[in-house]
Amino acid sequence: MKLTIVGASGRTGTHLVEQALAAGHDVVALMRNPAKLALRHERLEVAQGELTDKAAVIDAVRGADAVLAALSPKMFGGPRDLPLASGTGAILAAMRTHGVRRLVYSWGPSILVPRNPLLRAVRSVSFALLGRLPATRSMVNETVQVGEAIRGSDRDWTIVVVTAPHDQPGTGTVKVSTGSGTGDRVGSRISRADLAQFMLAQADDHRYTRQELRISH
Repeated sequence: MKLTIVGASGRTGTHLVEQALAAGHDVVALMRNPAKLALRHERLEVAQGELTDKAAVIDAVRGADAVLAALSPKMFGGPRDLPLASGTGAILAAMRTHGVRRLVYSWGPSILVPRNPLLRAVRSVSFALLGRLPATRSMVNETVQVGEAIRGSDRDWTIVVVTAPHDQPGTGTVKVSTGSGTGDRVGSRISRADLAQFMLAQADDHRYTRQELRISH
């Protein structure tokens, strides 16, 4: 397959690129600063551009079989000047332009909308309170916008939610809980290597299409 990877220089994105190439895929890595990715490979194309640069995003997505995005909100270690909400919109627009259907999107825990009415109410109240704090207001607004953009799109998306990713070696084992509350009982921790492996597997596996998943070891 040909995969477009967004966030390729991040700690999860680097694993995604390495694992995709090892699996024999062609990779286009969209990056703000190509110098941050030391890896070089004959099947790796590094495309320089901001997420909000619509022309750069369209070029990076052209011909892809799937788009994998490993991004983080500011509160969870993401760049403070990276406009993820508008960038996510640019990714979805580029996918529509080129007829690319599959999107696998990894994010922090706050993007997940519980199906349980009580938990959903608690989340809404928590977001409302956090939104009053200057330090978290932009993160809350961004999270809401990113989630709404993906859920409201007509693409074959899967949102992969992680709570506490770490840099320990991968175990090869992942527990999955769906947004409907079914599946395994998951914890909070997962290695970024296992997160990347799970995301990569979803590129051509549609069992979780249009679902929000929480995963852990």
